Amino acid sequence: MKSSKRKLALFSGLALIAMALAAGYAYGYVYGGLIDMNSSQDTYRNLRSSGTLFRYGMVSWGAIVLLDLLVAGSMYGFLKEVHPRLSALTALVRALYAFILLAAVAHLVEALALAEAAAGATEALLALQRFETIWFQGLILFGFHLFGLGLLSVKARFVPSFFGGLLLFAGCCYTGIHLAKIALPVYAPQIEFIETIASLPMALAEIGFAFWLLIRGGKPLSFRPVDSR
Repeated sequence: MKSSKRKLALFSGLALIAMALAAGYAYGYVYGGLIDMNSSQDTYRNLRSSGTLFRYGMVSWGAIVLLDLLVAGSMYGFLKEVHPRLSALTALVRALYAFILLAAVAHLVEALALAEAAAGATEALLALQRFETIWFQGLILFGFHLFGLGLLSVKARFVPSFFGGLLLFAGCCYTGIHLAKIALPVYAPQIEFIETIASLPMALAEIGFAFWLLIRGGKPLSFRPVDSR
């Protein structure tokens, strides 16, 4: 039992860290470096001149989708004894988010195809806007996943309550911030400011939990039976 729990923790931790690295490359480096939503012409030129780099970014997005699905399953196994139904629901929400992300990434493929076919800057930018809109909608759902993960972590005696609190906070931030981006676009600067402030504890929640899983998760000294009632 403990050996299996340790393997699930190791796999989840490694997958979460790999996902963070892939996201940093796909969104931070490739998307952030090539896409300027305020300049359709610059974005169009970048897509046409750096199509190979953009494809590498899309491969990274595909890896993120796969890792999300794998983590949904492994975290279910790691936490199911805490509360089987909540753990299953939390895993299902993450899996649904992964498929929403996949649908969003399809519009990145569309944007590059439009640029390479010389269809026009406006059309390519609209495809990128569809990517962001669908992804942001998915991140609302991802926030619910983190909230569920936080509840399970708080209840689990073998997970430090510190991480449970951070995950609850991160879940509220993801859902609230991305709901606001969609519902209140006129307040975009203020929402961006709040997101900047919240980004550190949000990142600490996910990355910190990943490293805890990798280093301590499922080890005998960190495990005590829980009351799953």
